[in-house]
Amino acid sequence: MNKKGNQMDSTDIVIQFVGYSNSGKTTLVCKLIERFTQMGIRLGVIKHDGHDFELDQQGKDTWNFRQAGAPMVAIQSATQTAWMENQAVPLPELITRMSEQGAELIIVEGFKRESYPKIVVIRREKDKELLDKVQNILAVVSWLPLQKMSIPVFFIDQVEEIFQFVDRHRLVQNKKTKENK
Repeated sequence: MNKKGNQMDSTDIVIQFVGYSNSGKTTLVCKLIERFTQMGIRLGVIKHDGHDFELDQQGKDTWNFRQAGAPMVAIQSATQTAWMENQAVPLPELITRMSEQGAELIIVEGFKRESYPKIVVIRREKDKELLDKVQNILAVVSWLPLQKMSIPVFFIDQVEEIFQFVDRHRLVQNKKTKENK
């Protein structure tokens, strides 16, 4: 449910940013997060890590709980909560959880093989191959001049235009969801 009390299909509010390592995805996503936050849009952001990561700190209580065998550990303070599981939670489940917590837009960085609407970020010439490897591409953000395409192409520094494109996508998807009820 969104903050206005309307039930939403969580897949309608997802947009992925995909590209190879060091393409500028995270920097771009951070700039978009700032803009959406300024508008008062409640965001969820999911990052794929192709390597194993350790969020916890060795020797801290939560780390000790996990080392002792707890498959799920949560920590909470007055201002934040973290939940750690010793398993990979499928992307659709993460999206559903965020949607249920009121996310009005969920930005996913990575997960190239998933089928959600995507913006492909291209930094180097060889990165163009990604355009043939992923599905459901809405737009391209590039560091390089590209030939005319059938989808919108933005330069990496066109943050405001990219923001407006993503926001229009969000609004159109929200409208479609409401019309289908």
